[in-house]
Amino acid sequence: MITLDKTEEVHISIYHIGYTSEGESSLFILHTLTGNVLYSLVIDCYEENCNETDRILSEWKLEGKVNLIIWTHPHDDHSIGMERIIEKYSNKSTKICTANVFTDIEQYSEKCQAVIWYLYSLNKGRNAANRREINPLCHFPEKMDRIEFNGKNIIKEMEVLCIAPFPNLGGMQGLNKANNINQIGIACIVKVLLNSGYINFMFAGDMDHATIELLNSRAEEENIPRIYNYIKIPHHGNAGSSNMIEFLNSPEGDKSEYATTSVFKSNNLPVMEVLQNYKKVTEEVVCTSDIERERYGIGVIHLEYNLNDLTVKKEYGGTASIIGS
Repeated sequence: MITLDKTEEVHISIYHIGYTSEGESSLFILHTLTGNVLYSLVIDCYEENCNETDRILSEWKLEGKVNLIIWTHPHDDHSIGMERIIEKYSNKSTKICTANVFTDIEQYSEKCQAVIWYLYSLNKGRNAANRREINPLCHFPEKMDRIEFNGKNIIKEMEVLCIAPFPNLGGMQGLNKANNINQIGIACIVKVLLNSGYINFMFAGDMDHATIELLNSRAEEENIPRIYNYIKIPHHGNAGSSNMIEFLNSPEGDKSEYATTSVFKSNNLPVMEVLQNYKKVTEEVVCTSDIERERYGIGVIHLEYNLNDLTVKKEYGGTASIIGS
């Protein structure tokens, strides 16, 4: 339970970080107007001459204080630098959620194997009372975390819900035999309950077509929202995951607010046609590089939500650019 003064202004800062050729990370930070951090979530990591995730977390003075770290899947563009982030910003109470990466690790790159061995080392030789909370089998619809507030403030509760993978996708998460590593990757929704209702944030990782199809079919049954204040577009705007657009297409015509993506240049991602279609279901689409002008580099998208009046402050740093601007 988190106690807040009734009049205290509460904000959520969302960061999406992308690099020149590939790599991304996302941050979710719940904080007061004065900068007191109430909850922090890190999703993936990458570094390319610098580590923007490290820089931003340090600016927030979150050394040893992060609540939840999610490593969505063992591909280099979501993994490089992860050991440093865990070592520097976690503590023994930090929850660490991963895909099931702890068997047949030789199928992964050397850099991803290094992250796995580092995670192994965190609990090596520790008794049960002192072991770190590392959860390698997160799947829909598990709750990764849930926070309650004392009821006097505008914010009532927050939950982090795993939305991928689905355990009925051929058992591949348990067996970890998939050639397509994206199929065992995890993703999440953060649902924040206010006096006025929910605001929703989706961090879709590299969700693939099959997982999105199942999400679409189970959304109503599992009370999964279809309209979001923010969504990180799955798989760098890949056409194979573009059925997410169908999922977001509200019958009432309501749009989600912001959708963001990073680049994966060697695979010619994102696909511009896919991003144009996202513009039909979201108010604004932003990429960490200015792909329309072929200006690639490090981009940081920062959206700061004021929960008291539901306004948004936008900062698009580096090469980040609005699609169609």
